[in-house]
Amino acid sequence: MNLEISVEYDPWSRCDVKSIADECVSAVFSELKLNHYNVEICFLFTDDEELQILNKTYRGVDNPTNVLAFPADSIDNIEGDHQEESHQEYQEYDEDSATCCCNLCILGSVALAYETIEREAREQKKIFDDHLRHLVVHAVLHLLGYDHIGSSDAEQMENLEIKILSHLSIANLY
Repeated sequence: MNLEISVEYDPWSRCDVKSIADECVSAVFSELKLNHYNVEICFLFTDDEELQILNKTYRGVDNPTNVLAFPADSIDNIEGDHQEESHQEYQEYDEDSATCCCNLCILGSVALAYETIEREAREQKKIFDDHLRHLVVHAVLHLLGYDHIGSSDAEQMENLEIKILSHLSIANLY
């Protein structure tokens, strides 16, 4: 697994974002029984201002948000029942040659806003690092094609998040 980490806002230095991202991505792939040998995800740890720009540009919402996930084109637009198909390329792994079916599976990018995450953690009486882990897990599931637009999709995604977070010793945050 290759995680590209970019920290563009100094308060992020208060936590080990590389370790948190690594453990969360590993937990997601482990729970879903997916190979992550040659998977690449880019993480941007930034501020509300940057997330507001990204949110306005890509979602038409002129407000900051806690996290945004940008899936790579290969799995973009995957919805609902097609999620299992999106996982197929990560399962086709030949241990003898130690390569993914596509040599490097670029999963996508994730951007996180420190101020919003910090405020939410405080308001919801959550530990900052636990809330961050939840958002990283949430974003990686989005990169894999999961969504929460419909109620059944939302329930499936929420249940997966709860299960994955429990493996990280984090109680249900819902």
